Amino acid sequence: MLTKVPAAWTSELDPGPFIASGMAIIKDPDTGIRNMSIHRQQIMGKNRTGYLICPRQALRIYQKYQERNEPMPVAMVVGAHPAIYFSSSYTAPYGVDELTVAGALMGEPVRMVKCETIDIEVPAEAEMILEGEIPPDAHTPEGPFGEGSGGYAMEGFTQYLDVKCITRREKPIFYAMQCGAPMTDTQALVATAIDMLLWEHLKNVEGGLDLLDLRCLGLAGMMAVVVKLRPRVEGQAKTALMAALSGPQMHPKLAIAVDEDIDASDMRQVFWSLTTRVHAERDVIKIPNARTWSLDNVSDIVPGQSAMHRIGTKTIIDATKPAVTDPDGRARFTMAMPKNYDSVDLADFLPD
Repeated sequence: MLTKVPAAWTSELDPGPFIASGMAIIKDPDTGIRNMSIHRQQIMGKNRTGYLICPRQALRIYQKYQERNEPMPVAMVVGAHPAIYFSSSYTAPYGVDELTVAGALMGEPVRMVKCETIDIEVPAEAEMILEGEIPPDAHTPEGPFGEGSGGYAMEGFTQYLDVKCITRREKPIFYAMQCGAPMTDTQALVATAIDMLLWEHLKNVEGGLDLLDLRCLGLAGMMAVVVKLRPRVEGQAKTALMAALSGPQMHPKLAIAVDEDIDASDMRQVFWSLTTRVHAERDVIKIPNARTWSLDNVSDIVPGQSAMHRIGTKTIIDATKPAVTDPDGRARFTMAMPKNYDSVDLADFLPD
């Protein structure tokens, strides 16, 4: 079956084609609630793919099937409404069906249909569905693979999916998600989901920050985040940054705070802020021996564990001005902009 799937061979060191765009729908065997997330799948034969399960909600559910010594049914969705892809990258609280999040984004419920061979519902308008099971003892060599970090996840061991059935539209459009060096659709998709998660996480820190913008940097392999805020008191920016590195997703290991006059999406302004407003001795703080993302190859693998479990150093950099309680201090760090810069509109000088 899988020999007819147009899976892409994307990066130089990949051992063959992968399906990088598959959204796995599984069910908690205790509650029956669906969970949806993206998993890479190396094509390993006519009816088998690799299936990487990272240590998050999907692994928690798979372990429940292992405890029962039962295979875990999986429906892999390839090609669907963009809202469904965003929702699959968004880590909702455990027990919340990501397809309800997709429905909220779309403004209407996602229309679902039953699978042919397993007890799982899938989006009716999906391009292609791979139905299968992961045995409780599934274990196979997999990789390397050019990942969303921009580097390679090197060869290791993962689970595998035994595909029982493929259903598709009459003329399906196969969505081949690109991974590897930034920027790709992978970084754009996942970074946007991290933005949403961190905004919800940070907005209630210290009873509510003057939070103005937040950008997970896809160009940094999703491992850096810029937080724009107006610090009301000294130390508040650092508190926000520590919270940013303790969010629902493990990707970020570098968090930078910038002030209200900096465009968090403009790296020229962010770097200017780093060089002109950061006193390294007090504004750069390293947090050693912290748990880091499994694809952060510079972090150490925990002894006796797989590459899914890494320990490294997280860093926060406070590039804000002094807090609003120190107006004279803030004034010393005013950006020198051209005279009347804020009052001039280029459109006023262009021909109609």
